[in-house]
Amino acid sequence: MKINSSEIKNLNPINTIAISHIGAYAGIAGAFEKLAAWAGANNLWAASPRMAGVYNDDPMQTPAEKLRSDACLENISGIEPGEGMKHYTISGGKYFVMQVEVTMSEYGEAWKKADEAFLEKGYENDMRDHYELYLGCAGDTQDADAPWIVEICIPVK
Repeated sequence: MKINSSEIKNLNPINTIAISHIGAYAGIAGAFEKLAAWAGANNLWAASPRMAGVYNDDPMQTPAEKLRSDACLENISGIEPGEGMKHYTISGGKYFVMQVEVTMSEYGEAWKKADEAFLEKGYENDMRDHYELYLGCAGDTQDADAPWIVEICIPVK
């Protein structure tokens, strides 16, 4: 895992199409796969929409089988969601943003580092969306171990 930067940013809301997932956060991959396939079938990739993962519960306080999350695709084209999908707006406002390069196995460590940095700076957590914004792959997207460039976004009160 590599930390590229951490800073406070004012982020705009992001209108998305989302698929909800309930269960361990690692299980959200299936929702992302379904969303990506749907985007491909609807020719949405040409517009370069961003993808994000929204995590609604604290895994230290909520049992894994009850964790709620959403796999999101930026809705640039204004298309209606497919079956089992919904419109979802990721909240905007003041956020602590840590940009990292992580492999699939390092997401938990990256969130831990972001939370530690957030607390060390004395920021107060807000109840808006906690999310990962996926900026791109730093390697071959077909390589399961290629690092992804991700912004971990934690709302600041």
